[in-house]
Amino acid sequence: AENSTMAAICAALCPKSGDRGDQYKIPGVEDAADATRAAAPGTENTMGGMGGMMAMAQSAMGGGGGGGGGAGGGGGMGMLSGLLPMLQGGGQLQKPSNPQEFSQRAIQILPADIRMFSGCRDEQTSADVSNTASFGLPPDAGPGGAGGACTNAMMLSLTKNPSPTWIELLDDMRGVLAQKGFTQIPQLSSSREVLLTSTFDLKKEGRTKGLFIGINYVGQQGELRGCHNDVIQMKQFVTKSGYDEEKMKVLLDDGEHEKPTHDNIIEAIRWLTHSAQPGESLFMHYSGHGGRLPDDNGDEADGYDETIVPVDYQSAGQIRDDTIFKELCAPLPKGCTLTVVMDCCHSGTVLDLPFSFACSADSSQQVHNGSMPHMPINANFNWEKAIKVAMTMFTAYQRGGMQSALTAGMRAFKQ
Repeated sequence: AENSTMAAICAALCPKSGDRGDQYKIPGVEDAADATRAAAPGTENTMGGMGGMMAMAQSAMGGGGGGGGGAGGGGGMGMLSGLLPMLQGGGQLQKPSNPQEFSQRAIQILPADIRMFSGCRDEQTSADVSNTASFGLPPDAGPGGAGGACTNAMMLSLTKNPSPTWIELLDDMRGVLAQKGFTQIPQLSSSREVLLTSTFDLKKEGRTKGLFIGINYVGQQGELRGCHNDVIQMKQFVTKSGYDEEKMKVLLDDGEHEKPTHDNIIEAIRWLTHSAQPGESLFMHYSGHGGRLPDDNGDEADGYDETIVPVDYQSAGQIRDDTIFKELCAPLPKGCTLTVVMDCCHSGTVLDLPFSFACSADSSQQVHNGSMPHMPINANFNWEKAIKVAMTMFTAYQRGGMQSALTAGMRAFKQ
């Protein structure tokens, strides 16, 4: 308990073919005004990581609950063990002064290799395709009919080139989307300063687990048509890529599979991360509505939390990015790999990861000409507040133990 508490204290130091947003609009979802993108080209303007780190602290302290509690506690010690000697020895936490230090700190905070593909930036809406056959996927790729543009663009790109570099995959996805008349820009977020010209890998050596969530909102306003097909296609593709089908969970609102309710989605994510081990490869695919809600804790530079929308959102609410981070990212240990595909609106930084790259034509050119070989950092992480929270929690822990540390940290975070 003492070690998990110390990991939690340290965890606070990181700052951080219809349009699904119009034709299939859900009341109260995806209706925020477009955000002003103030960051440099290829980056997203967000402070979401700070909220994620507070969630991580709660997770490491056992706040996650349910089946994920063990995973959260187990991963907690690995998160920031490198910082413990400094804090315990009276050292001071300081804002990173250069990109190299930022990258090193990010690895200490998020030791797992986490990468997320999304079909659009936070302020963009994703697209639902009326006929996925137009993408030219092979006959054994899965059912035809409707589907998500991001899912189909990614699978087509990987079918044509199974071993692309990161930038080749993103370029191919952008090209496919543009060819089909979509304006959305694919984006990659990660816990690492990925070399974009290195080879993309979906699976490492070791055990695998996969989670697939598709929501058509059957019978509701804002009903979609292709999300079930997306899941079936992606599951087949991931299985062919070496993932163990016996270690997969599927949530669909089709009356046959487990229903993708708010609580079931959270429990499924906990199932995915529970007892995660070094060398293990995890995969999560979500196809459905994405939304934006006014930020409820001041950790987002654009003033909004990104969300995913469960089938029972009207009664249970949407699932905010801070919650997704706590349940999906925070528990994972060093050496574990998680790949996430988010085929929904406003999904650019829904995992609140420290590095982010939006593959526009300009940013892609910067990668190819060598001026931006690595994933750019998120310049808007709130380091000052992160340090304040971390030191407040550390001081409270010394004086009053675990509960005092959590209470003080949450109070400082909300100030």
